[in-house]
Amino acid sequence: MGWLAGLITLFSIVLWVYAFFDALTTPAGEARNLPKILWLIIIVLFTPVGPLLWLFLGRPRSPAPEKHTAPLAQETPIDQLDPADFEKSSGNSRPLGPDDDPEFLRRLNKRINPED
Repeated sequence: MGWLAGLITLFSIVLWVYAFFDALTTPAGEARNLPKILWLIIIVLFTPVGPLLWLFLGRPRSPAPEKHTAPLAQETPIDQLDPADFEKSSGNSRPLGPDDDPEFLRRLNKRINPED
């Protein structure tokens, strides 16, 4: 029975440390329901209940995950793919790597062949 009390105590300490540092690092404007300083006081003074209150009532809500559309290859069977679909711009104005950047290739060519 003593190990159960030790386990509960360990869990309480871990929960307290997590909630305290989470509240401490949360920006003041994002704390819900109460000011941040008041949440820190509640966590410190009401050790078993304060961290739980912070987790459920004071912690900022995480933003809703964005839904990503499935790539074209997963929506369409391979027989019906059009090669022109793969040549379309992805909307990214920056090159993906140095070998896709024409200016980088031009400078590299000048370094390799300075007489050109």
